[in-house]
Amino acid sequence: MKHGLRVKKCIVQKNRIRNINNVYEFKGEIKTNRLVMNSLKSRSLTAIVLIIAVFISCNDANNREVTPEIPSAQTMSIDLSEFSSNSNPKSQAGSHFNAALFRAGIAKLIVDANLIVPRILINAAQNKNPEVIAEGEYQWMYSAQNGDDEFSILLTAELESEDEVNWNFYVTSSATDPPLNNFLLFSGEAEFDGSEGKWTYFDAQESGAVSEIEWDVDNDGRIELDFSVLSDRNGNKGSETDYDFDGVTKTIIYTDGSSGDMTTIEFNTETNTGFIISPNYNEGIKSCWDGNFENISCPN
Repeated sequence: MKHGLRVKKCIVQKNRIRNINNVYEFKGEIKTNRLVMNSLKSRSLTAIVLIIAVFISCNDANNREVTPEIPSAQTMSIDLSEFSSNSNPKSQAGSHFNAALFRAGIAKLIVDANLIVPRILINAAQNKNPEVIAEGEYQWMYSAQNGDDEFSILLTAELESEDEVNWNFYVTSSATDPPLNNFLLFSGEAEFDGSEGKWTYFDAQESGAVSEIEWDVDNDGRIELDFSVLSDRNGNKGSETDYDFDGVTKTIIYTDGSSGDMTTIEFNTETNTGFIISPNYNEGIKSCWDGNFENISCPN
């Protein structure tokens, strides 16, 4: 009997231990579940906070009026200042450099003949404050001067999308022939920050566009311009000038509208070295010069 009682007690104790273990396991599950629930609650709270923050941020962005950046005069300019300034010792320069200088000058002259006035007008707008006409619509009213010639400008900008702006330059002036009265001298489409886009130019004596230029100006200072003459008003219809300034290297590719001849000129602004390839110079052979502008054999 004692043995049976002892066995029974052992069984009861084992059952008690098993029950205690089960309770601990159950409590562990409860604790684990509580941790999971707390984690889920924490994550849910974090998500809600993020959603509210994004919502507030979006509302702030929508309520904040940000004026689009007027593209700079660089979008209309081919800068050959280093190229031409180094041509002072012309008597000592070789024929290759002088041939390149002459042809680069022609390309720049054609660009300037079309863009000198628009360049002055857009440069004068840079420090002016706009008037907000409506949501996404702005206007600037200002004046500019080219020598003795005065111009009154109405510049408008309209957001086409979050990243694109339509620009219009209306000009009034008695200095032109014929006089201009709120005439659309040029228009364009550009990125919101003015880094990339296209200008189209008009003439009061022409029925359509007379020229256009596409540009790309990146944050590193690289400039790409592609200029095309669409009208024969100056006898250069079909002429094209591609200008690229990358680091210290300037490249001009000029296509003659009448003959279709294409001239390529490359100039290093640091070393003064460069080359020219032109069908009407040196039989179209690549012709190079060194840092002293003297003719050399082109490196491989």
